[in-house]
Amino acid sequence: MSFGELSQTRRRAWLATIIWAVAGIWFSIAFFSGGGAAEFDTDSGRHLVAAGAILFGFIVYWSSLWLTRGTSEQVLSDERDFQVVARASQVALVIVLICVFLTCTILWTVHEAAGVLEVGWMWFIAYGSMIVGLVSNAVVVLILDRSTFGHG
Repeated sequence: MSFGELSQTRRRAWLATIIWAVAGIWFSIAFFSGGGAAEFDTDSGRHLVAAGAILFGFIVYWSSLWLTRGTSEQVLSDERDFQVVARASQVALVIVLICVFLTCTILWTVHEAAGVLEVGWMWFIAYGSMIVGLVSNAVVVLILDRSTFGHG
């Protein structure tokens, strides 16, 4: 089966997974290079690179949504697709909440003795939770679509 034969829902989920994984890797490289969290808050160049990763993600993602729109004669999705997407959003929210909770708990445990936490970690949590949410939503759509015998 070729990429063009996939349902709109599945095609968009694959594209979102790839796009946001690339943006996440780009952000991670920008964040952890040049001193990591301790230096991130004072390095405007790394801020721009990290913001560029997110901007890249949104521009390419929105472009992919526009490019995968259909004509008025095509049936692009059905009720099952809507249910898969809704369920994926619910699961992705739980994944993000768990990731944020674990990240904060680990950061607190590691930095408790020092009594301070580098501000850069707040940037990491903010950008990271968005990226995790978008990637996990797309991956869960693919899993649920496959497990419900997706038509694409």
